[in-house]
Amino acid sequence: MSEVDLSVLKPKVETFVADLIDKSSLDLKVVVSDEDPEAIAVTFQGLDLPLLLGHNAELLDALQYVTRRAFATEVAVGLQIDFDAGGYRDSRRQELELMAQKAAERVRQTKVPFVFDPMNAQDRRIIHTILVDVDGIRTESEGDGQLRRVKVLPGY
Repeated sequence: MSEVDLSVLKPKVETFVADLIDKSSLDLKVVVSDEDPEAIAVTFQGLDLPLLLGHNAELLDALQYVTRRAFATEVAVGLQIDFDAGGYRDSRRQELELMAQKAAERVRQTKVPFVFDPMNAQDRRIIHTILVDVDGIRTESEGDGQLRRVKVLPGY
């Protein structure tokens, strides 16, 4: 990803996201960091965090999506732009890990497939990654668009 200069890109991302928040009239402060050489982390603080994280963080995901689209050229060469607020992503990952482990155990014991509710691509990827090396089960995604879900199946 050497084609992207984070020292130049970081202020552009920060300005873009700050403008989005300003135009939305949300009471949020934007903090942008580039500690990872291949990623820009955008975090939020402020009174409107509950709005940002409501409905499984739909607004947080939407802002991340819009920003990634605005910087599509840089994302295409490997830059990661990740949004978080109030430690939501870590908490969500832990929740998904527990759900995945329980689903895998249930499928191993019953040999009956388990289908998760629809989830976004990031959450589906976490489930697949967690279960990729679990003996006796396999995963696949099914459905289209916002109805796409992870299915845990007995392994063969």
